[in-house]
Amino acid sequence: MPRPRKPASVKAGKSETKKHLDEREEVEKEMAGQTDLIGEIPSQLDELGKDYYAFLIEQLTEASFLSNLDIPLLTQTADALSKIEQADAIINDVGLIFTTFDKMGNEIPKEHPAVGIKQKYLNQFRALATQLGLSPSARASLSEMKIQAKKDEEDPVAKILREMQEDK
Repeated sequence: MPRPRKPASVKAGKSETKKHLDEREEVEKEMAGQTDLIGEIPSQLDELGKDYYAFLIEQLTEASFLSNLDIPLLTQTADALSKIEQADAIINDVGLIFTTFDKMGNEIPKEHPAVGIKQKYLNQFRALATQLGLSPSARASLSEMKIQAKKDEEDPVAKILREMQEDK
C-alpha cells in the first residue's frame, strides 16, 4: 500500500515542480474548508481526552493546515492518547502480569488486559499521528517549509519575483 500523499505545503519539490506544488497548495487550501469550529473541544471526549485535544490544537494551530474537516481525526487522536495514558496508569498500578488459577488451582501468570488495550491504541495513534504530521519527519518537513518561507520573505529578489507572479 503506498504512503499517503503529503500536502503540497510540506513537500520539498523534488518530485514536482514549484509551480505545480503552488497550484496544489492553493487547491488544497480551497478544499480544506473553514476553521471556525476547530477550537471547540468535542464533548464526547473524557477530561483527559479534552486536555489532549486542546494541546493538539494549540501545537498545530501555528502550522495552519488544520480545518473543520480534521476535527474527527483530532478527536480520535486525543481519545487514543487518553486511553494510552489510562492503560499506563493501570499497568503502573497493577503491573504487567497478574496471576489467575486453572481448574486444578495452579497459578497461571497472564498479561494484564491493559497491555493489549495500550498496544491497540498505540497502533491507532501511530496511524493518526502520521495523518496529522506528528512524526519527527513530518515536523522536519514543516520546519524546513517555515525556514524556506522566512528566507523567501527576506530575499529581495524572491520578493520581486513573487510580486511579478501576483501581477500576472
